[in-house]
Amino acid sequence: MLLMISGKGTVTGKELAEHFEVSLRTVYRDIEKISEAGIPIASSSGKGGGYYIMDGYNVSSLFLNRDEAYAFAAVMRNLHGLFGRREIFGDVALKVEHLYKQKPNTDKWTLDLSHFSMEQEIKDYLGIISESICNNRLLVFDYVNRNMESMERTVEPSRIDFREGHWYVIGFCRIRKDYRRFKLVRIKRLEQGPPFVKRELSEARIAEVIEQSYLRRDIPVLLRFTPQIGARLTEYFRGEKISRDEEGFFLVADAFPHEEGLLKFVLSFGKECELLEPPQLRAELRRYMQNMLVFYND
Repeated sequence: MLLMISGKGTVTGKELAEHFEVSLRTVYRDIEKISEAGIPIASSSGKGGGYYIMDGYNVSSLFLNRDEAYAFAAVMRNLHGLFGRREIFGDVALKVEHLYKQKPNTDKWTLDLSHFSMEQEIKDYLGIISESICNNRLLVFDYVNRNMESMERTVEPSRIDFREGHWYVIGFCRIRKDYRRFKLVRIKRLEQGPPFVKRELSEARIAEVIEQSYLRRDIPVLLRFTPQIGARLTEYFRGEKISRDEEGFFLVADAFPHEEGLLKFVLSFGKECELLEPPQLRAELRRYMQNMLVFYND
């Protein structure tokens, strides 16, 4: 509660109650306990009013507990292994561990953020990209897209992104004239280029531009899965996209980029999945499978 008030400056009792999913009476009681502990928390009425921490009080004494600290240190240690000595993650982990000297006998957290197919390359790439972002230098590399086409790209890097088990670099592509997200496992011959002038665009706006570019390629798709694989579908799809029909089959209704990668994704489920809609994509999948059979006609 103190962190929330300190971060926002002024917070109403209603906001605190909704955030922590408690009653206003509970909020009032907790605020009273905070005050009794010697923390100068005050309130103001009227529009824009609420609870606030009086000037001059330092909230820096609100340290992480030991378990929280070691969870954080585990992430820092793994990032240090990926980014190397050029980054500060190792120093952060050491400081956290030094602060909590009574280290548990066994670590509760083990994280591996590398990629099985190119562990060393990922480490090298992350170092080059991080340095390029810090120094505003271009990145030049060959990129293999979803259609297996390779093209040299010149990118103004903005940030490094890790999502759904993959590392990406986000930046302005001078070939596409827009912001794009590039998966590191598809990058070849990565090098730093000359300096560039950073564009004045917020990270939130960049993320919005990228998502809009993906949405323009999306089409609605309906998939049906056998009951045998149903329990595993949350590994691949969001829970709200999954339903079940009267016959016990699982249905997934979602939007996907219209490209060859979508057909390969559907086929990866084998006979456990049937593509129901749209009809034109179903026809594409049929032709794709017929072309595959050519290799097995002997």
